[in-house]
Amino acid sequence: MFCTDVETVTAKKKHACTWCAQEISAGEKYLKWKSFEDSWFTNKMHHECKAALQEEISRYGDREYYPYENERPALGEGGAR
Repeated sequence: MFCTDVETVTAKKKHACTWCAQEISAGEKYLKWKSFEDSWFTNKMHHECKAALQEEISRYGDREYYPYENERPALGEGGAR
């Protein structure tokens, strides 16, 4: 799988986090990158959700995840909300 560099952006409109499916509100900072396996996919995540993804990668060694099907970490678990 190929991934572009992760960038921090400010949402101009609301989005759904590709980790937890919860809203990323307009004006909120989030992380964005693109990945390619069979096709291009844009990842948009809360900071704490990206930290949860990184934790899974370090634990299981796989960079794939099921979009919109994960729990958003609570405060103190990978970042502040």
